Amino acid sequence: MPLIDIGTTSLTGIRNNALPHKAKDKAAHPVYGTVPLEPLDCIRLGSDFVRSGLLFDFPAITDDSFIDAYGVKWTQDGSAFFPVSHPLETAALSDIVRYPKIQWHQKIQPIESNIANNYLIIADAPCPGLLNLCFMLRSTWQFMEDIADNWQIATALLEWSAETIVDAYKYMLSSLPYEPDIIIYADDLGHQDGMFFSPLDFRKYIRPFMHSLLTRLRQLTSAAICFHSCGAIRPILKDVAELGIKIFNLDTKAKGMSVPEIRQELPPHVVLHGSNDLCALGRSVANRDRAGIARLITELAKSSPVIAAPLDNLLSTEEVLAAVYGAAFIRNLSDDDFEKIRNIGPVRSIIEEAIEKTLSKELPAV
Repeated sequence: MPLIDIGTTSLTGIRNNALPHKAKDKAAHPVYGTVPLEPLDCIRLGSDFVRSGLLFDFPAITDDSFIDAYGVKWTQDGSAFFPVSHPLETAALSDIVRYPKIQWHQKIQPIESNIANNYLIIADAPCPGLLNLCFMLRSTWQFMEDIADNWQIATALLEWSAETIVDAYKYMLSSLPYEPDIIIYADDLGHQDGMFFSPLDFRKYIRPFMHSLLTRLRQLTSAAICFHSCGAIRPILKDVAELGIKIFNLDTKAKGMSVPEIRQELPPHVVLHGSNDLCALGRSVANRDRAGIARLITELAKSSPVIAAPLDNLLSTEEVLAAVYGAAFIRNLSDDDFEKIRNIGPVRSIIEEAIEKTLSKELPAV
């Protein structure tokens, strides 16, 4: 049976406006505004994991904009914020080298010993990943031009970002009262239709820095690294997996990134996290959509080893409830049921029984 992750990190977290009664005075993610759910709330929603990590002040927003700790200006467009001004976009090499380092002093979300001893701890990413941070500081297009035409500048940005990231993880991990089982590392390497760099350029320019960075993170903790990336990055999945990644959270809506395709690219022992749509499964269960359930639960089973989770953080109460239904349905399958679905496909009697068990019990209020 797969483990289930709901509400723990920027990947599966719940936005403040989705559960306003759970809103806190601190955010789990400073831009997304996800709620740092208490461990018992994660468990109640159906998660095998509980959240740990940094707690952030909400940004001071003026005219729908704010400036983050890195000096990047973000502006709101609808319900999301986007970077619109980059502090090092026109900076010279000397300015990049001397750019002030981040001072880490955020509080840590506590976990009680009885929870830590009985549930898995997943520590959220304390900062953006290597490429994301370079894009934020320099702007996406300018940094891509630097890679092609000004390697000195690109190297300085990559080195500044790598040191900042290592410091952030070092601060977080040294402050946690318990060793996490998983840490999140998030770095978007592509867009919906392709990659930011060609596979050759990625291997030549980005991968060596990423290899060094991830090696240093593994020296800080024995926790498995869950690597998140948006975008159509199938051509480099094996390259990233070879960096010691045990868990992948990927954008299965991007071009060429369907679950069967990415499962084929990755070694069989690598775990897929949140690649199957837990919310879609929950909606199908609530609507008794047997065809939808059969398709989704079979995809989940055949892509094992997996951690079942939402595809993204949850934006509404309806999405949270759908995730809860999906988790409850999975829990109403036995290990033997799951193996039968994995090996021979959807079995009507198994699915019918799990639907009835799920819908006959009162689910936790969200």
